[in-house]
Amino acid sequence: MRILTVVDSFFPDAPGGLGRVAWDVAKAMARRGHQVGLLAGDRSAASRRHAPRVDSVDGVHVVRYPKPVMSPLDPFRDAKQIDDAASALRSLLAGRDHDILHCHSIFTAHAAMRAAPEIPVVQTIHSPAIQELSYNWLHNGIVGRLTAIPGKPRVRHLERRAITVAARRHALSRFTVEQMRREYPDATGDYEVIPHWVDPTWLRSMTKAEARRRLGWPGHQPILFTVRLLRRRYGIDTAIEAIAPLAKAGRCLFFIGGEGEERGDLAALAHRLDASEGIRLLGRISDEQLRLAYQAADLFVLPTRTLECFGLIVLEALACGLPVIGTSVGAIPENLEPILPDCIVPPDDPAALRTKVAAFLEGTLVVPSAARLTEHVARHFGECDIVSRYERLFEETAGR
Repeated sequence: MRILTVVDSFFPDAPGGLGRVAWDVAKAMARRGHQVGLLAGDRSAASRRHAPRVDSVDGVHVVRYPKPVMSPLDPFRDAKQIDDAASALRSLLAGRDHDILHCHSIFTAHAAMRAAPEIPVVQTIHSPAIQELSYNWLHNGIVGRLTAIPGKPRVRHLERRAITVAARRHALSRFTVEQMRREYPDATGDYEVIPHWVDPTWLRSMTKAEARRRLGWPGHQPILFTVRLLRRRYGIDTAIEAIAPLAKAGRCLFFIGGEGEERGDLAALAHRLDASEGIRLLGRISDEQLRLAYQAADLFVLPTRTLECFGLIVLEALACGLPVIGTSVGAIPENLEPILPDCIVPPDDPAALRTKVAAFLEGTLVVPSAARLTEHVARHFGECDIVSRYERLFEETAGR
C-alpha cells in the first residue's frame, strides 16, 4: 500500500501524544513493507526562510512544510491552517499515487478533502476537538474566552464535517468514541477502536539501582514520577498538593518531567508548601531519560483533570513493571481497572490522592508484581497484534 500520514507537526521536532501515535504508526507500516510518507507542519524559525524540508527517516518519506505562527485572535486562523496544509499536500501528491491518507486532526482532514477528495481518508480521533479546545479557551483568560465566541461553532462544524466525510474513523479508546457519539449523535457510521502499543525497546533493561545511577537520582528514597505537558488539564498542581506533605516529611521524592506554561506556577506552589526539596521539576526530558525514569521510579502518578483520551504513558510505565495511580478520568479506567483496580482516585482531590500514595508507601496498598504488570501490557497491547489491526484497517479502506 501507499500510505500518506498527514499530521500537524513531526513528533521528533515537537513531542506530544498525537504526533507520537502518528509517527509510530507510519514507521510500523514502513517496517511492514508499505510505501509510507508523512506530511507535517514546521513552526521553527528556520522553516519560514526555506522551502519544505524533505528527509527519509526510519523508512518514511518525511516532508515538513513551513507553518507560520498565528495569533489566537486571528479570525482566519483555522482557514489559514487548512489552506497551508492543503497547498503542501497538493505539491506532495503531484505525480504520486496514494491508496489512503491517514489524518490526525480536523485541520489535516479538511486539507485532505480540499487537496485530494478522491483518496480515501482514515481519520484518527485523538480527542473530541470541540471539548479539548473549549476547555483550553475557558482556562486561557480573556483571550481564550474571546476566541471561544467564534471558535466553538467553527470547530464543531469542522469536526462534524471531518468525521462525516472520512472513509473510516479510528479512535484509541472506547471513551473517545462515547464522547464523539455524544457530541455528534447525527453522524452515523462506525468507529474502529484500536489502542496504541508499547515499543518493546521500552521494556525494563536494567535494575532500579542502575537506572537511578545513570539519572543521578538518590539511591534509597522512594521516588514518585510523572511526565506531562505542564498545563492545567493534566492536574499536576493537584499532585503537588497531595504529595507535598509526604515529601516534606521525607517519606518520598516527587519528580515531574515536562515543560509548559504552568511550570512557574507549579514551582511556586511547591515552594509555598515548603516542599521544594522533595518535589523537583525536571523540565523537558529525552526519550532515553524517560525510559530510565520509568525504570528508576517506584510509582507513576497520573493526576489528569479531564479528557485523558488514551494515556500511553500508563502503558509505558506498566510495561516497565512500574505501578500507576491515576484519576477516574477519560480512558484511564479502561487501562487501569483490569490490572490496578484499587489505584484509581477522583480528579481534583488532593486528599484522596495523598491517602492512596501514603498507602502505597506504607505497603498497605497491594499491587501486582512488576512481572505481572509487564505481562499484562504484552498480552493486551503488543505491537504485532495492534499493528496488524491498523494494517487491516488501511487495507479495507484502500479496497473501497
